[in-house]
Amino acid sequence: MEILYIIILFFTFLAGEAKSLKFSALSLVPHSLFIVVAVFAIGYIHEIPSFYIIGTVDLIVRAVLMPVFLLKCLKNRIETEEKPSVSHPLSIALSIVVLSVGFHFVEIFKASQLPEVLSSFSCGLTLSIYGFYLFISKKDMVKMIISFFIIENGIHFLIISMIPHMPKLIEISLTFNFVVAVLFFVYIVVRLNEVFFREEIKKFKELNSQRSEQ
Repeated sequence: MEILYIIILFFTFLAGEAKSLKFSALSLVPHSLFIVVAVFAIGYIHEIPSFYIIGTVDLIVRAVLMPVFLLKCLKNRIETEEKPSVSHPLSIALSIVVLSVGFHFVEIFKASQLPEVLSSFSCGLTLSIYGFYLFISKKDMVKMIISFFIIENGIHFLIISMIPHMPKLIEISLTFNFVVAVLFFVYIVVRLNEVFFREEIKKFKELNSQRSEQ
């Protein structure tokens, strides 16, 4: 399972640090697909049938619908992200530290303090921390949405790691978290399209005014 979590963190890094917004959005697809694989694997290993339902819904919403919505938003947008508050080389270095060192220390903490929770806990907490770092360091709206998506996936994993110990309450919380996250994501995507549309109108007016002056 640890190799699977490392692969998830690798595609998370690509989604967070790629300058090309389209590549970042596309990186969310394997990121989500491996999360789905992890959910199915955990369900199989620990014999939790509800994980198969969760994994199926994750496949449809996280690995297909959300990246498609995001790619549609990029149709009317330049492909390179706006300059972040942290320089790109430094951001890459910090990302590697947060993802690799963070995952290592969270794994140690889980093994010593929370041995009863599922293995997804370490990956989930690392995703949440990294997503928050991206959210505060990126100025580009698309990257901020990707950051939220990563944070939500981290919370999703954290809740999953608790399911065997609080079945009913946690499964209800997971469902509630999932529905709220999807609705919020759709709302952000709609607002993002409106912002891009206004930007296009503004650019069109500026271009027309420049032509009239000439």
